[in-house]
Amino acid sequence: MKEVLRTCCVCRKKQNKFHMNRISNQGENVFLDNKKEHGGKATYVCKNNDCLNTLVSKKVLNRVFKHNFNIDVYKKLSEELIDTKY
Repeated sequence: MKEVLRTCCVCRKKQNKFHMNRISNQGENVFLDNKKEHGGKATYVCKNNDCLNTLVSKKVLNRVFKHNFNIDVYKKLSEELIDTKY
């Protein structure tokens, strides 16, 4: 079976999508969606500390989803990502 690769929105490395976190966007909401329960626009981020910290500190999702999310969205997402890191 062919390996399904996705690109990390922070470091731009390609990995198997099952080794990455999927972040989905629906309007004003950004949330962790590893089970792919929600359709629509999504991005992937590595599960390592460097990428997770950079995602929040540089507000990468603003660029990816072309929307200006407030800091509360990043704090909530950061907590979800830390819980599922490994």
